[in-house]
Amino acid sequence: MSLRAHPVRYTLLPALVLATAIGWVFHKYIGGALLVGWWIGINLVTYPVWWIDKRQARREGFRVPEWTLHLLSLLGGGLAGVLAMQSLRHKTQKAIFRVGQPLLLLLSAIAMGWWMNR
Repeated sequence: MSLRAHPVRYTLLPALVLATAIGWVFHKYIGGALLVGWWIGINLVTYPVWWIDKRQARREGFRVPEWTLHLLSLLGGGLAGVLAMQSLRHKTQKAIFRVGQPLLLLLSAIAMGWWMNR
């Protein structure tokens, strides 16, 4: 099973499983809201996925699909996506990322605020 042939299996799925585990641990043992735990977990996972993609770009290795980076941001990892984009200087030349990542951060913040206050 090749990483290049199945990038979702080796990047997105482990990231989502790890984010879910972090969220559950936060909720169960710290007592915070499950949604806040998810938000912390998805952000802790999103930054390393961006870092892996940047590293692989330099090495000309397998790449994390762009839609995976967008999906992680849409699912709540927008803050980590914006921070990674700026601090790693990754995907900063692409307009879809320069505009899209802050918009995804805004959308996920609005959705989280709405969910917490309903």
